[in-house]
Amino acid sequence: MLAAVAGLAAILRANPVVFQALQWLGACYLIWMGIQLLRVKFTGTASAAEPVRPPVAYFRQAFAVSLTNPKVILFFVSFFPLFLKPGASTVTLGVMMLHVTLLSLLYQALLVLVGNRVAELLRGLPFARKVATRLAGIALVGFGIKLATDNR
Repeated sequence: MLAAVAGLAAILRANPVVFQALQWLGACYLIWMGIQLLRVKFTGTASAAEPVRPPVAYFRQAFAVSLTNPKVILFFVSFFPLFLKPGASTVTLGVMMLHVTLLSLLYQALLVLVGNRVAELLRGLPFARKVATRLAGIALVGFGIKLATDNR
């Protein structure tokens, strides 16, 4: 949102080469993450411990995905002007950004909580973990290919 407000979307719109480079970077990153999931080796035991990663590692990964997704920037560039008048104060924009941020936070927190609960229920089934990991890898590679081939 901040990048869209700061004019990054206008730069991307005015410079299709920059937009396409960002699109390719995002596609490559998604494909790389998907391949990493497809390459995961599974042991026969269900009690294999997850590697301990600091929260900042998850933040960096999510931040990189968000920054390399030009569709998010274009969404905000097309979304906010629908609700703002040319003479609107910056407070209006700030309130809108806060609403979108809070709604996104609540929605994504719900997804994480539900996902963690499902993961706990399936923890004893190594086959389910393998299938879920492979499906996630295939999905990420597919999204990366879709982003790479989408030339709008």
